[in-house]
Amino acid sequence: MKKKIILSVLTTVAVMSYVLCSAYAAGMIKLDVNGTQLQTDVAPKMVNNRVMVPLSSVSKELGTSVSWNDKTQTVSIHTAGILYENVWDENMKDVGPFGIAGINNTIQVFMAGMDTGIEDLLEKSTLNMDMDRLKQDHFSMGPTMLSTRILDMKTLKKNGQTPEYLVRVGIQAGGDELRVEYWDLTVKLAPYVDNGTTVSTGGKMEYVVTKREVVKSVPVSVQRVFPGFTLEESN
Repeated sequence: MKKKIILSVLTTVAVMSYVLCSAYAAGMIKLDVNGTQLQTDVAPKMVNNRVMVPLSSVSKELGTSVSWNDKTQTVSIHTAGILYENVWDENMKDVGPFGIAGINNTIQVFMAGMDTGIEDLLEKSTLNMDMDRLKQDHFSMGPTMLSTRILDMKTLKKNGQTPEYLVRVGIQAGGDELRVEYWDLTVKLAPYVDNGTTVSTGGKMEYVVTKREVVKSVPVSVQRVFPGFTLEESN
């Protein structure tokens, strides 16, 4: 009797395993990308205990393109935007969300000033920088920065000193040619000015940019700013 029960249980387990495997193979595996369930023309499936998903569908959802070279048997994946870079690998949690927000606000105002040449924006967001030189660096035909992004940051000074950071910024640029530029900006806490009645930053933002270095400029053929706007290099 025990043998029959054991055999029955084993048979049930085997049947259930077969049903589950068949269900996976039939395309019942759900594919979730950034919180959105993705519907694909080819269903994900389990092969040798590995889940196989359609690369082209996932890549498109993530804003990249996929191509296949039959001659070299190569799958190529290309991004169309600003790539994240882990340049310094420093934990910046001690800066805190308010500090990061303050630094980001300063960088956004500085980038707008650089893109438009508006002196007031540059004055508010910088300290001891050559205004004439900064204004000359913007594109004379109009704004060209399609988007900007903070990629990484590291600490230059802290522990009793005025906090100072080096920030790597990526820029999607248009204009005469499509390119992604990478700048390193030195950013520090703005000094406070005591005028006898009040103490303030003297019209400056909480943080100010004190130095700019262009690290590299990479030509690209496509700029995907957001899903509804993709700019391609004209031939």
